[in-house]
Amino acid sequence: MGPELIEKIKADMAYEFARTAPPDGFPAFHDISTERHISDEFYELEQAHLWPKTWVLAGRSEDVPNPGDYVTFDDLGVPILIVRGTDGEINGYYNTCQHRGAPVVRDPRGSSRRLRCQYHSWTYDIDDGALVSVPDERDFVDLDWQERCLPRVRCETLGGFVFVNRDLDASPLIDWLGTAADMFTPFQTSTLREVYRESRIVPCNWKVTAEAFLEVYHFRHIHSHDGVSVLDNRGAAMGLYPNGHSRMITPYSKQNLERSGLASWDDWRHLNHGQLGAIDTVPAMVDCTSTAISLFPNAIIPLGSYGFPINLFWPIDKRTTRLDWIYYAVPPEGQDRFDPSDLPDHWSARRAVYNQIMAEDEMNMAPMQRSMESPALTGIPINYQERRIWHLHEEIDRVIGPDRIPERMRMQQLLDPYVER
Repeated sequence: MGPELIEKIKADMAYEFARTAPPDGFPAFHDISTERHISDEFYELEQAHLWPKTWVLAGRSEDVPNPGDYVTFDDLGVPILIVRGTDGEINGYYNTCQHRGAPVVRDPRGSSRRLRCQYHSWTYDIDDGALVSVPDERDFVDLDWQERCLPRVRCETLGGFVFVNRDLDASPLIDWLGTAADMFTPFQTSTLREVYRESRIVPCNWKVTAEAFLEVYHFRHIHSHDGVSVLDNRGAAMGLYPNGHSRMITPYSKQNLERSGLASWDDWRHLNHGQLGAIDTVPAMVDCTSTAISLFPNAIIPLGSYGFPINLFWPIDKRTTRLDWIYYAVPPEGQDRFDPSDLPDHWSARRAVYNQIMAEDEMNMAPMQRSMESPALTGIPINYQERRIWHLHEEIDRVIGPDRIPERMRMQQLLDPYVER
């Protein structure tokens, strides 16, 4: 997030405030089929071709600080094990013993220099998943030890965050993130630690939850208090990245500018956040806007100068989603972590504010799902302000493979000329 990008964002905001229509030549969007949110057919395509082929956030490197430390990860619908090897590298395996399918580890976290199934004690190496011990080996005829290694998943880190991908042929994480990764550079993410986490089960498709955070067209209607909205959606500057990632920088409203002591929407300077503090390398723009990045397919991150939450959307079935948000910040001086059960008052106050914002968004999700399943809604029209939603759906189709998707549900690929490379 260097000076050139910040100046581009400022110029984009000025353009957005001044425009009277979408840019010349911007494509007209057809309706998005509601079947993408409600049909078994599309849900099954996602399960077969989207989630097994994409990088997802699975935790933090400090979750497994020492060789042999492990955590389990089940959010992709299959049991996965993340373990730090003796060489310090973090590895990912399926948590599935290659004998009778029992989990190799049962506890959600622990530490062991060998991964030993508690059913029959088949044992695997933490560095490469090799099968190293089989009780009563004499009773197996022609047992191929090489073939019975613990199956791997891709596991890579960026700035302390751990990502996994079930596709062993996937592009490296840093290539997949591309320029979207630059947005995190000023935040010193390797120094951040979990402040607290929340989780909700929401009765709607996972894309309904994700789409709520991909536009600010709704903001003044849902998040206004006493008639005052914090943001001005008319100036929202959006950027589309390859691989479905995107950003959205939204200026403060007039009322919020006055409350913050700012002269204008582009009067970007560092603000005092009291005991929450600030990361000194974060640019002033972040203090005077809503600065958000989305990582395809299911992570929305509203960045802040003192830390940020990561919103994650995990499908349970076609009409049920687990919505998580995990807040990260620099721990108090002299401490290496936060204690979520005993947060300082200023963090408890911040937690209450953010949880209220999430509750306001969540309020619409179940009713929207019911309406999508109604014959009254035959398609979803998307406007220029909502183009990040279109970008998400285009990438879903590209990962699944357009030819696999029935034409009535398929997205027209329109936004490539607007993607920043």
